[in-house]
This record gives sequence, C-alpha cells and structure tokens, in this order.
Amino acid sequence: MFTGQRILITGGTGSFGQKFTELVLKTYPDVKEIVIFSRNPEKQETMRHRFPNSPLRFICGNMSHPEEVLHACEKIDLIVHTAALRIVPEAEANPWEAVESNIIGAHNLIQGAVSQGVKQILALSTDMASLVNNAYGASKMLSDKLFIAAHKQYPQLKTSVIRYGNMFGSTGTVIPFFMKKAKEDGILPVTHPDMTRFMATVDECVHIAFRTIENTLGGEIIAPKIKSYDILTIARAVDESAKIEIVGLRPGEKLYEEMITRFDSFHTIKAEKAYIIVPSYGDKAAFCRHYAAQPVPAGFEFNSGNNPNKMTTDEIKTLIRLLQ
Repeated sequence: MFTGQRILITGGTGSFGQKFTELVLKTYPDVKEIVIFSRNPEKQETMRHRFPNSPLRFICGNMSHPEEVLHACEKIDLIVHTAALRIVPEAEANPWEAVESNIIGAHNLIQGAVSQGVKQILALSTDMASLVNNAYGASKMLSDKLFIAAHKQYPQLKTSVIRYGNMFGSTGTVIPFFMKKAKEDGILPVTHPDMTRFMATVDECVHIAFRTIENTLGGEIIAPKIKSYDILTIARAVDESAKIEIVGLRPGEKLYEEMITRFDSFHTIKAEKAYIIVPSYGDKAAFCRHYAAQPVPAGFEFNSGNNPNKMTTDEIKTLIRLLQ
C-alpha cells in the first residue's frame, strides 16, 4: 500500500505519528520517504535517533503558516494529518490558537495538497467535533467540514476523516495521570462518577488508519467501533486502595464522548468494524455497497455511554502493565 510512496505526517512526533512511522517502516520497508512536520525540534531529534538509517525527513514548521505547509507538501503522495491544538482547557482559554492550528491549519494543508498534486489526505479527528460544546470541538468540527468539502471541490484529492476517542497511554490521557497521582498522594481526582470515554491502543488506531487509507471512497467520516470505559473502572484498575475525590467537570468537558449523533444518523451507515457518515453530496447506496453496510435507523446515536463494548477492570490492568 505504501511501497514507493512519500508520506507526510503532520504532528508526526506525537504518539500516533511515531507509531504510524514505526509500523509503516516495519510493514512497508520500500516506502520512499516519510516526512515529519511538527513544531518541536527537540522531539524531532529524539525521533531521528529512534529511527536511524530510515527514509525520514524532518521539517520544523507551524500549520498556521501557509508557506511552511506548502513546502511540506512538495512531492508528497499521502498526508496523514494529526497536528492539532487538542487540550480542552487550553483551547477554552485561548480559542484563537485553536482556530489557527485546527481550522486555518486544515485550510492551509488542503490548499498545499491541491497545489502540489497530493493524492490523498487522512485527517484524524475527535468525538468532540460531533456534538460541539467547547472551543476545541468547534475548531475540529470546522476542520472536518473543510476536509469533507475538499473532496467535492477537488475530486482528484481523496479526503477522509477518522473520529477517535482516547489513545491509550498518550500524553494528557487519564491513565498515566491517575498512575502518577496514585503514586504521589494516593488520591485520584475524578471529575464525575458517571463519566465514560472511548479508548483504543495506539496500535489499534494506526491499523484503523491503514484500513481507512486503503478502503476510503472519499468524503466520509469513519467512527470505528472501539471500546469505551467508565472512569471509576479506570480508577479501580489503577489503584483499588486510592481515595476517590470528585472534583467536578473542567471547562468545556463532557460526561460522555459521542461519535454519531442523532443528527448524523440520516447520513450514517453501519459496517462490520465502523460507522460511516456519508457526505451529503455522496451516494449512500454506493457507500453501502462499498462497505457492505446498512443505513442506521433515524435517531441512532453511538456514544461512550451507550456503547455495549465496555472495557473491564482486568483488561485495563493488562494495558496498565504495558506502561510500567
């Protein structure tokens, strides 16, 4: 699939970008080049040492600077777009930074891709783009719409979006935070006892991306059928003896993550491993045939609260051992 290709990964020094790079190099040793575009030169240097003698090239730049993004798109076949300002409280406090990174950055990437003849963009998104109640979610919702509209405006550029929940063990997620708090003071700060979240390992997320890159028709949003968890299950798995302290929701935070809303249901189809939101300009019947899928009923919702596929305490403990 990636043999002989040049791949650009925006935000490529993050957890997903590094795992994507690792698995591409392992599975497709004849990949021509992987370009890592990010803002942190120190992380780039660390990544350079992690993958010695590999066809990697690093560009230090900012998604909000069109000339830097245009340069990164030169001679690229595929773009995997992971760069984003994604910390909810930070986006609430500095919404313009979310606009610059997530919306203007997406626009710059699309324009750069079109001008350089890039064939495909896969953009990583979030459940928060589906039912917006914070600045981060609003910026990602508009970013998603830019990518979906781009395929209609520029049919030669295949674009698609994957909505993920939490990636296990990645920076800022709850399990590493709880492990740290349990070790420091034996107190686990829980925002709300009814909180649920989606979660998948970074390996799972990358394999979902591989499958999407290979199978996408263009213009769709993929909501994979990943597992979810209850926050108190996480707390018990981290340390059953730790004290639970209810601290309340943070600004812009939700009780549950929603991948498919009832408003999406009219354009959503159900396949074996994912729900697919068909673009409004797309042929739903053609998408159903392609994905061997069926339309969901009107009013259907898929969120971390009603997801029947919940993680158990033992499953989470097994994952925690990977971090120790």
